[in-house]
Amino acid sequence: MIESIENALQIVTLLVCAAVAVQRATKYRSRTWTLLFFYYGNWLLGDSYWIICLICYDKTPQVSVVSDLSWYASCIFLYLLLSRLAPPERKVARRVLPWTGPLFAAGMAVFFMLRGEIISNLIYAACMGLLMFVSIRVLTDGEAHRKQRFLAVVILVFCLLIYLMWLSSCFWDTDTLANPYYWFDFLVSACFPLFIPATKKAVEP
Repeated sequence: MIESIENALQIVTLLVCAAVAVQRATKYRSRTWTLLFFYYGNWLLGDSYWIICLICYDKTPQVSVVSDLSWYASCIFLYLLLSRLAPPERKVARRVLPWTGPLFAAGMAVFFMLRGEIISNLIYAACMGLLMFVSIRVLTDGEAHRKQRFLAVVILVFCLLIYLMWLSSCFWDTDTLANPYYWFDFLVSACFPLFIPATKKAVEP
């Protein structure tokens, strides 16, 4: 019951955010807002399949790859969004700090692979590692990408919440609010609207 409510709340949030993104993409003929719309849209598709299984069969999907493919694509669109707004500098390859993102994602992938699937965890590690890499790069670029910092922070918070949610699912398996998984998922839902003002700030002249 809690999972159905949480998924429904997230879907409503994503629908509103996607509507705002597509409205701005149409109004400004902006590729940036289009990428944000695709980010929301793909995450929404993954959530929709998940909640349909909960409603129709009263259990989580047995074939989660349908949702996983949508969430993979969503992460890729988010990566393309920030990369478009903050193109890399030549000297970034010499910096160590941005590589802590992919290193962290790889370590978490090993942990999750010991408990579950291998291929999906490797793909998630690649997607999340890319997101954290470009976000940390933006935050450590000094004044070069000042306008994109808010977006980079939101992405890092989003990634952290996703990992905390996944970690919680490894140690708690109850359908009550005592399960921290649901609290982190509620925070993920609260994080989605923040991409709109963050993107607006990043594209302003």
